[in-house]
Amino acid sequence: MATVLKTKPKKPFSISPNPSLLYLTPSLKSTIHKVHYVIENRQGLTAILGDIGLGKSSLLRYLHGQYVGREDVVTALMPSPNFPSDFAFLKSLCGDFGLRPRRSMVDQEQELRGFLVSLYSEDKTAVVFIDEAQRLTGKMLELVRVLLNFETEDTKLIQIVLAGQLELRTKLLDPTKKAIRSRIFAPSLLAPLSLAETREMISFRCEQAQMPNPFPELSVEAIYAVTGGVPREVLKVCAVALDMAQLSGEERIPPEAIEVAAGEALLHE
Repeated sequence: MATVLKTKPKKPFSISPNPSLLYLTPSLKSTIHKVHYVIENRQGLTAILGDIGLGKSSLLRYLHGQYVGREDVVTALMPSPNFPSDFAFLKSLCGDFGLRPRRSMVDQEQELRGFLVSLYSEDKTAVVFIDEAQRLTGKMLELVRVLLNFETEDTKLIQIVLAGQLELRTKLLDPTKKAIRSRIFAPSLLAPLSLAETREMISFRCEQAQMPNPFPELSVEAIYAVTGGVPREVLKVCAVALDMAQLSGEERIPPEAIEVAAGEALLHE
């Protein structure tokens, strides 16, 4: 007798970094275009910067998903570079590419260089996506700079996409980081949603979950007012407001319910 698996109900306002639920604003589309340009033209290094909750992780996974299945690209995704040393960082990267660990930094770099050269001879490239890049130490950022020296006369052998909080921008602007800062091509700075984009994101999430949008215009305006258009905060308020409405049997969520939901969903000063 066949076992019937019950489908879990969809969560339209989940804050997990699910690329399929990423609403692409014009700003995000521009960022995607710039990252594509850097990778396709083998310019080496780009960065996606933004405050907490603006969708950097979802965007990075969206970009990774666009390249992971391509035959001419080998990818590595680092969700969080929490390594005790730059050598551990390098060994982890090599491991993601299926390369064997070496006992010294120099030998490990040579192992990676040989791999990248072999990819280049096959008309392929390696792309590394690093999330939470503000956690990279000074020595790790210097290693990134060293890897960008793996190049031919006209192209970089490895492409690196950094995604990090504004702390990363502060690190890169430090005078001691001028060498790597000068290597960054077409960086992007993410911003909060506008009111119109907030409205469109909520509608998009409801469409993806195949459910009617329970938020009338005045409620959307209330959501925008309490969240400032920060996507993660918008989703948290929407999730709590929807749960409250479902418990009370309401199909539409009035503006006055948003303040209550925000009080439950957000940590206020």
